[in-house]
Amino acid sequence: MTRTLPYDVQDFIKPLLLRNTLLCSIKKMYPTFDMANLSKYRREFLEGAQYIARMVRNGSLDGLRGVQEYLSTTNISMLFSGAKKLHNGMGFKAKRKNKTNFVSAANKKLRLARARKHRQLTVSDWRKWVFSGKTRVNIGGSDSESFYWSDVPGNNRPHKVRSQVQGSGDGVLLWGCISGDGPGYSTAIIDGTIDSNEYVEILKTSLMQAPEYYDKQVKVFVFSRAGYRIVCREE
Repeated sequence: MTRTLPYDVQDFIKPLLLRNTLLCSIKKMYPTFDMANLSKYRREFLEGAQYIARMVRNGSLDGLRGVQEYLSTTNISMLFSGAKKLHNGMGFKAKRKNKTNFVSAANKKLRLARARKHRQLTVSDWRKWVFSGKTRVNIGGSDSESFYWSDVPGNNRPHKVRSQVQGSGDGVLLWGCISGDGPGYSTAIIDGTIDSNEYVEILKTSLMQAPEYYDKQVKVFVFSRAGYRIVCREE
């Protein structure tokens, strides 16, 4: 029966195996281990590395942290730095994207000013308000990957090339509203964009039906053109 290699030996020879270093060369570094031990570990390690590579390519593993968590399920304890070395040795140069804050600095100031203006309102006052908002879902997918591949000058490797749908601009626009009493009606716009005509239809149907459902008599409407939002208040 072949015995398991020590963890420090495993961590040392993993990059060598990924570079297809001959076992006889590795054995010269560790003469106390026979070829059966090294051959068995190489087979198990390369099979696991190929499986990890496939899961990274198809998006099943979310970068380095996903690789580290997967290895822990297979009873392989590896530091985050070790997972990074493994990733790099397999050709994946993964870098985390800088998260984009969807609330701009200008909008933060406007929201703060609005909150200070209405901070005297009570809970019962806020229950008279109905807020609306919209979001867009792209049909061709969105740029929501948490990491990206960097490449050195030269030819792109196959696992670094990802097909995309560009230029179509197709999507579904979802609009909805909510109040202190509960959610209101929602509208899905498949074709076109929200303009004045669409807003008129929303006012006639989805928006007006929501206050009526909760027995609200809305008299004041506030439009936010930049954010395509409608805020209404009961008098």
